[in-house]
Amino acid sequence: MKQARIYMKRWLGINERSKQLSTDTWYLNFANQLLSLIDESPLYSKKFEAEKVDAALSLAIYLQDAIAQSGGWKEFSNAYYGLYKSYLPFYTLTDEYLPDEINVEDISFIQWTLLSRYAIFEEDEVIIQNPHDSDLIEFSQKVYDVMDTTFEEAPICDEPSSPIWMMGLDLLEMPLVPLPEITPGMTLKKDVENCLSYSKGEPLLYFTTYDELRRFFVEELKWEDKNESLLPELRDERNFVIYANAKGMLIASNVSYCFCDPRNPTYNAEKAAAKGYKLFTYPGTCPFDLLKYGMAKGLLPDMQLPFPGGKEVLHDNWDFIARYFLCEYYEGE
Repeated sequence: MKQARIYMKRWLGINERSKQLSTDTWYLNFANQLLSLIDESPLYSKKFEAEKVDAALSLAIYLQDAIAQSGGWKEFSNAYYGLYKSYLPFYTLTDEYLPDEINVEDISFIQWTLLSRYAIFEEDEVIIQNPHDSDLIEFSQKVYDVMDTTFEEAPICDEPSSPIWMMGLDLLEMPLVPLPEITPGMTLKKDVENCLSYSKGEPLLYFTTYDELRRFFVEELKWEDKNESLLPELRDERNFVIYANAKGMLIASNVSYCFCDPRNPTYNAEKAAAKGYKLFTYPGTCPFDLLKYGMAKGLLPDMQLPFPGGKEVLHDNWDFIARYFLCEYYEGE
């Protein structure tokens, strides 16, 4: 018998338990069984051993949750359904999808979370896995087949798994906040009033260079003409958007090229298609209210994730993608 590569301590760790239950040996053995499939998959050919172990553990705990109908997977699935009226992002769920059974789509999504990576720190690399990648779909089907073969013998675990092994549920608990739109009779800040007067009521204003922005501050907003008063930290930036809204005046740099607006001289469809996805995936790239306004008003039509079919994936799932990758910047100030 091939020696185990995952030991009980690691299995208990993903369950966030110290006490071993009668079902743990079965699921640990199943996780070790999956490692051979993982080793053979092109998805993991360049991955470290720890990443392969994480994949095996995640798939085994998914099966445990599916059998018990409790734990982290069910909490995620229920929370996602409550927010989006579907059990999963990315995949079209037919009548064959059964939320109280194992599903290929579930396995594919778990792989997506394992192979995608958000930035914890600003310098971190962001990785966005294609959820429809052929290797991913093929691997998910193989895992499903193994799970389906053993489904009837898999024991029921009486203690739910940790609610955080899948992803932080706090990301799905953030409410969908309405846009800060201006209504008749609303009292506005002076800068907002001046922006709307200059733009004839349009909430968005566009500027190519800092010098243009600076002149607007002085001539239209009547800011004091001193360097320290005119946001000098933006001096080396370009492609600005001002969003005048009920909260106040929001200023974003290096994003205006994405906004398909007849009033925007900086719009660049090719650049938006190539780089615009970073607004949804790199924290701090674009204030969320501005991103949300652009999507709500159809001003970001060229946005696409950097893989085939990436436009459809992004536009159909943009809110979830923003939650997943932006973390605290989602609906953040």
